[in-house]
Amino acid sequence: MVGSLGNLYDSIENLSNTYMQPNQSKDAVLNPRIANFGAHVPLLLPNEDGSVDRKFYRCASYSSGHVTITDDPNALCPHCHQRMNTVMTFVAGNGAAKVAGEGGGFVKGVVTYMVMDDLVVKPMSTISSITMLNQFNVKEVGVLEEKVVSLEMKEGLMLLKASLQCKNVLTSVFLS
Repeated sequence: MVGSLGNLYDSIENLSNTYMQPNQSKDAVLNPRIANFGAHVPLLLPNEDGSVDRKFYRCASYSSGHVTITDDPNALCPHCHQRMNTVMTFVAGNGAAKVAGEGGGFVKGVVTYMVMDDLVVKPMSTISSITMLNQFNVKEVGVLEEKVVSLEMKEGLMLLKASLQCKNVLTSVFLS
């Protein structure tokens, strides 16, 4: 795979199941499935302010037992052939069920992870930190510096683009 996105996929695939939340599977991240509601459900990407302003519609005979939705208010219902122009309310979810005390998500919240420049992700420990310092031939820890970065929509899109194009993703986005 071109770029570094494959490293991110491999990191999840190689992550031990002991780091996963109870009742969560790596397969849900590696091979996501869209629930089949009998209709095509489009992927909704948020606007720059984080909102999703897409509208969905259904036919007036919703009570017929058929659940068919569309994003086109001029579409005709395949069951009753009426115009599907009744607006539905869209409620965005958080994408993962909350697990008591764990904060939700796929991995356990008590673990710190290390993300390398090429998007290799590993659980962080004292040993893995020392190994990384040796790997990069760091002799004096005083020469290291911390960089706090902002991660908003713009940076997220830049990370996605860089992950498809290069091997030094974090450097190219946050130090360029």
